[in-house]
Amino acid sequence: MQDSEKVYKIELTNEEFEFVEQLQNEYIEKLSKMTLEERLQYFKEHYCLEQKLNIEKEINGKIYKVNAYFNGQAEESVLNTIFRLTKKL
Repeated sequence: MQDSEKVYKIELTNEEFEFVEQLQNEYIEKLSKMTLEERLQYFKEHYCLEQKLNIEKEINGKIYKVNAYFNGQAEESVLNTIFRLTKKL
């Protein structure tokens, strides 16, 4: 983490924590019932609209294009990748 980044901490009551935990468990259960193809499609439609991820930026007179895509043959699911990355925060 860089020095300029801020960390925010929120405190929840037990009731609030249980509610958030229940939502998380329901979400995980919903995703676990989907096939790999269904999960990929779900994330494409709800979270990772490819057009929003594709960017074009000019730097020093050169135009750089970055395009995102989903690899259907990936060894790790999108959900596992998100969990792994957020655990590092």
